[in-house]
Amino acid sequence: TKLALSWHQVGTQLAPSVENVDKLILFCTEARSFAELMSFMDVTDRTKFRRKYIHPLLKTGILEQTVPDKPNSRNQKYQLTAIGLELINVIDNNS
Repeated sequence: TKLALSWHQVGTQLAPSVENVDKLILFCTEARSFAELMSFMDVTDRTKFRRKYIHPLLKTGILEQTVPDKPNSRNQKYQLTAIGLELINVIDNNS
C-alpha cells in the first residue's frame, strides 16, 4: 500500500518553474530570511517551499545559510554563493 500521496495526486508540481527559480535567485543578492523569501514568492506552505526551493538550491550550492551550524536559528538567512552570483550573470544575459 502507498503510505503517502504522490505530488501529482494532490495536484501540485514538485519541480518549480525556471522563471520562479530565477526570480528567487535574483532576490537573494542580499541575505534574506525564510519569511522574506516566502513572502516574495507569495507562498504560504513552509514545508513545500523548503522542499521545492530551499533544499534544492542549498544542495546545488547556489544558496547558503548565514548560520550553517544552526540551521533552525531564528537569525538564519539565505544568501547566494559564488556559484549563485555567477548564475545571476547568466540569468541577466538570457533576459
